[in-house]
Amino acid sequence: MRKEKEPPKTKWISQPSDGGLSIPFGQIGAKIDRYAYTNNLAKTAPATKIIFALSVLIIGVMAQSPIIPLFIFLTNTILILNYAKIPVKVYGKMLLYPLATALLSCVLIAFFFGYGEPLFDIVSPWFSLTVFKSGVTMAIATFFRVLGGLSCLYFLVLTTTMTDILITLRRIRVPLILIEMSLLIYRYIFLLLEIATQMNTAQELRLGHSGWKNKIRSTALLAGNLFIRTLEQGERTFTAMSARGYDGEIRTLDDLPTPKAWSIIGIVFFDILLVMATIFTINSWSF
Repeated sequence: MRKEKEPPKTKWISQPSDGGLSIPFGQIGAKIDRYAYTNNLAKTAPATKIIFALSVLIIGVMAQSPIIPLFIFLTNTILILNYAKIPVKVYGKMLLYPLATALLSCVLIAFFFGYGEPLFDIVSPWFSLTVFKSGVTMAIATFFRVLGGLSCLYFLVLTTTMTDILITLRRIRVPLILIEMSLLIYRYIFLLLEIATQMNTAQELRLGHSGWKNKIRSTALLAGNLFIRTLEQGERTFTAMSARGYDGEIRTLDDLPTPKAWSIIGIVFFDILLVMATIFTINSWSF
């Protein structure tokens, strides 16, 4: 008796369940918010985390030596992984794309900026290029500044909800219009990405990306329809807010914990040490 041939298995498109950021766009906002609400530092006063992240970020950007931003990156990484208990896979994937872009930019800086002592020359029949030591030094310092700055940003967004950040800004008398615009922009960024992901998935299910011609056509259709869909969603959101009594002000419950004195003193002491290290390492490093 001849065995019948089994039909090919259908490959279903499914979302990952490992907690990682495998979906590049649509689910990122929800995952970041989930970790911001459930991490081990979520109950720490938001003002403490904001003061720490911003002060360390400013010091890291001003530092001329890459040692200071690298130390800041390691400190924030320890806080994110060991204290906040954010999964290593999530943190690594969040760093991957920005650092890849920063690395490419720093390569361009190394090749096209700089002066003084040349490091090496690239000569061809069509062009010649001189790479300077100062350009490579600038590129390395820039890369580590980006690394330190990203770690400060991720420490804040992975341990503090957007609502807590905006309530803290309201406490320090930031203009209300800026706070509400920030909240709506934050919401609509991820709304835009979610709609784009849904439309892209629908195109893939209809074999809209089966060839280069179809890919270009589908991308053009997605870009054209995305703007219209986003406007429609924005109108529906405003209608829903108006039905719930929106009168131009978004009200939230202000019951956040106040910063503890010892934590502020610790941050000030840590910042002083960083500033001293930054001063001591001025002009002490070059490639």
